Amino acid sequence: MISTERILVITGPTASGKTDYALKLAEADPTIEIVNADAFLIYRGFDIGTAKPEKEIRARVPHHLIDILEPNEQFNAADYSRLARETIRDIIERQKTPVVVGGTGLYIDALFDGIMSVDLLDGKLEIARVRARDEITSNGFEEMLERLRGVDPVLFAQIHREMNPIRLQRAWEHYYATGEPLGETRKQKPEPFEFLPEFKVLDVPRPEIWHRIEQRVDQMIAHGWLAEARQLLRSGVTREAPAMRAIGYREMFDVAEGLLPLAQARERIVIRTRQYAKRQVTWMKRYQAVAG
Repeated sequence: MISTERILVITGPTASGKTDYALKLAEADPTIEIVNADAFLIYRGFDIGTAKPEKEIRARVPHHLIDILEPNEQFNAADYSRLARETIRDIIERQKTPVVVGGTGLYIDALFDGIMSVDLLDGKLEIARVRARDEITSNGFEEMLERLRGVDPVLFAQIHREMNPIRLQRAWEHYYATGEPLGETRKQKPEPFEFLPEFKVLDVPRPEIWHRIEQRVDQMIAHGWLAEARQLLRSGVTREAPAMRAIGYREMFDVAEGLLPLAQARERIVIRTRQYAKRQVTWMKRYQAVAG
């Protein structure tokens, strides 16, 4: 059984095989319950285009935080952090084993650290992330920790006690992106989770990911993605609904309404999905050092 002192997090770019990997673990350990960390699996009716695990799979292995909202309901990282923490605590209280599975890095960060002040798509954050990672690599953990004492004494004390490289990385990312010490920002944010993450990052070569993305988009179309989009339109879902941020649904709505040929929609979806996978890889580079 996986220790509950550290929560296993299975992450990786889209189409890297996170669900299959988690299911194999669950087959070997019947105590495992999966906690979703994908931003769009939470919405009802958005099934095919989000690669939502099928109901048969969810009946075999308990899944949490899937199909919990209607498409027009707002949901953010703070909401996810609160619900995921409650869910994980409940799983542990029932003497089961929670495993977090998903590729939404902002949600994973919010779950463990409560970091919600900088948006995932903010270009400043990616620049800050690269700078923090490079400086920690060049100067070493101890040197960058000591430097943190001068800019963020609150977080310095916590990290010095834990000797946690992930939290050091995040402290410098936040400082470089915002110019504010994370320790002060956290006074208005949730406390760090009482459990630490243990990351398993699924590292798949880029050409293979590109191939898998094309395959998956084609499979989604073959399995009825357009029919799903038409059903969502009939049910009153509009392009302004929060769930419509999921990649591909705007294109499928355009096809359903005769505004775009299916072949052209397919190409746009593949390109957008590849771009998202690149952002995910950038986000997850910090986890590689602790990947199993």
